[in-house]
Amino acid sequence: MKKYTIIAIITIGIILGFLTGIYVYKINKISNEQKEYIAEKIEDECTAIGELDDEDIANLITTNNNEEKTSPNCTIILKVYHEACNHLIENRQSIEEADVNMTEDELKQRFSDWEVQKFTPTEIVLYKEVDEFCDEHYLLKEENGYITIYKLDENENAQIFNTTEISTEYLAEEDLEQIRNGIKVYTDKELNKTLEDFE
Repeated sequence: MKKYTIIAIITIGIILGFLTGIYVYKINKISNEQKEYIAEKIEDECTAIGELDDEDIANLITTNNNEEKTSPNCTIILKVYHEACNHLIENRQSIEEADVNMTEDELKQRFSDWEVQKFTPTEIVLYKEVDEFCDEHYLLKEENGYITIYKLDENENAQIFNTTEISTEYLAEEDLEQIRNGIKVYTDKELNKTLEDFE
């Protein structure tokens, strides 16, 4: 009886050992297959990145950085300092369709002769200096009972630019005296403001 019990125990031990060996073998095989898959995946991704040119890599980095881009309702402010007359002229304009979705670096390339003073999706400020006399020097004088606008060049030469419908007949004596002597203004904005004051 003891003999059969010992044989049974040995047989069960051998079967258990065999099953354990198979289990361990399968676990190791699965683990090795996973390692090989991961290694292949990494190699594929590295190869794919290695095949990218400089422009693709730059675009990839830009995308990952989530850089701000210009929006369709962006306003561009152009500031030009005219050294010949020491005047700063500002012009506002809506962004052109071709300039929508530009990053700051792309904008700097597009406007390479300008300094970018501000860059947000809704507002861009560009600045530059030029050795020129600005084209926004005006002289207001009376001509045939109406306020007339003259343009002045850098030598103070006056040329008729526009005759307004603002009559000098009803102006206060002080304002009339100023108009007769001539009022110099510069920038279109200041010109419009001055004319509104006389209306």
